[in-house]
Amino acid sequence: MKKLYFAFAITLVSLGLNAQMLTPQVIASTGGYSSNATNSLSYTVGEMTMVQTFSAGGNILTQGFQQPNDEVLGILDVTQDDYGSFVVYPNPAVDNAWLGFTLPEAGKVTIMMYDVLGQKVSDIYTANYESGKIVTQANTTLYAAGVYFMTMTFVSSVDNKTHITTKKIQIIR
Repeated sequence: MKKLYFAFAITLVSLGLNAQMLTPQVIASTGGYSSNATNSLSYTVGEMTMVQTFSAGGNILTQGFQQPNDEVLGILDVTQDDYGSFVVYPNPAVDNAWLGFTLPEAGKVTIMMYDVLGQKVSDIYTANYESGKIVTQANTTLYAAGVYFMTMTFVSSVDNKTHITTKKIQIIR
């Protein structure tokens, strides 16, 4: 009789076990997952430094929290504001931040970072803009944890007017 109860208990326990999931999932206080036909991006806020990542084909194995890929292709949602667009992602940033922008005409783009006192910390990006969506990476490991402001200055080639857009970014460790 004890063997029958033991077998019944083992059966109930085994029915309650679930197999490992094969689709990426993020379990965190905040984060997300997005994919298109060729790439995917997953992120969590408050990520920890990982020791090593292994990948083969489309499979990625990380130690610790799930980490984002080093490339962002077609993932940033660059939406139009009053004049063009400017996106800083992810926010808060740990190691890297992606800067994306589109503008309605050709001109010169300069992105600078300022601290909360309004002092310029560094020049992040400078280039002549022709057309299309531009996505570039900014290394945030060079800066102390805190709140900063990314300012995109655009000087139009058409009418030589200056347009300035500012985004707040938080860097965490």
